[in-house]
Amino acid sequence: MSVNLNNVSQDYAKIIQSADLDKEINPLCTNIDDMLARLDEFETLLSSVRAESNGMMANNVCSILGFSDSFDQLRTRIDGLEQFVAAVSANLSEVERSVDMAEEELHVTDYSIKGLLLKPLKAKLTAADPLNSASQPRSNLVDGEYQPFEVYKSDDYFGAAQKEEEPVAEVLVTPSSS
Repeated sequence: MSVNLNNVSQDYAKIIQSADLDKEINPLCTNIDDMLARLDEFETLLSSVRAESNGMMANNVCSILGFSDSFDQLRTRIDGLEQFVAAVSANLSEVERSVDMAEEELHVTDYSIKGLLLKPLKAKLTAADPLNSASQPRSNLVDGEYQPFEVYKSDDYFGAAQKEEEPVAEVLVTPSSS
């Protein structure tokens, strides 16, 4: 066993003697030094960006907070506009319903000149027939008179319109010398 131990120790000694530490370790040390230098550069760059962003945040946050009243006014105006659009939509639906009832009442389904002129006349003639009186169409008339529905008032949403007085033009009269 001592022979084997001597052989193994001689083999390891040859490996260690053949290893050139300068060739193998120096490139690793050089790479580590380069990486540390780049890390320092990155840290410097990061601290510079952090300082600049903190300065920008301090300036811009104060400016944004200064506009908070304007933002509140804008929000209020947008809410008012949304309510206005909803009212206009409801009024438009009501107008469409009223037009549909008028078309149904006048039996207008054909929008050509012939249909617009002849169908209402034909409907009047058939309305006098007592047999057709059971199926009366919906009507916009109340006691034989059209009753319009209430339409929104823009003053409710945008404030009262102020009338601008027109300036009176001054006429300069100069005496003519004759």
